[in-house]
Amino acid sequence: MRFNVAGLLKAEVGASRRHRIEPEEPVHRGSVEIVRVPRGVLVRCEAEVLIDALCSRCLVAFAYPERVRFEEFFRQQVDLVDGRWLEPIEGEDEDTFLIDLNNEIDITEAVRQYTVMAAAMQPLCRPDCPGLCPECGTDLGVEVCECERSPIDPRWASLLSLQSGNDG
Repeated sequence: MRFNVAGLLKAEVGASRRHRIEPEEPVHRGSVEIVRVPRGVLVRCEAEVLIDALCSRCLVAFAYPERVRFEEFFRQQVDLVDGRWLEPIEGEDEDTFLIDLNNEIDITEAVRQYTVMAAAMQPLCRPDCPGLCPECGTDLGVEVCECERSPIDPRWASLLSLQSGNDG
């Protein structure tokens, strides 16, 4: 997901280019708008990604689609007109994305970061996933087990004898 921005860096502030993102993991499809701004470019990306996950109930591996949108600034390192090195902007975050010395940007890391943020904290393979049996570990979405799954608090276990002895 690399784009050459040399032509755009020579254009006036406000000039823009649009590109389609070719399928490349994790991106299924998407588009990028790159806008010339002072000292670099602003990347506006919208992409459909496939997120690989493990179901939080049954531990089955699956992938699910998610939409990722972001705007990120990519800073120029070299002035294209006179070739001089450009100092970082005062107060700039050390993690600011940079335009490389070949005047290319690579949005792969930005897409990865926003995909991680979009991922579900407890993904489910399906909304009604029954999960695993806590006794034997059987995947209850695939087969039924014979385990007793009604948890009994040991402090109340002695009351069960009263229940079985008193049928009336």
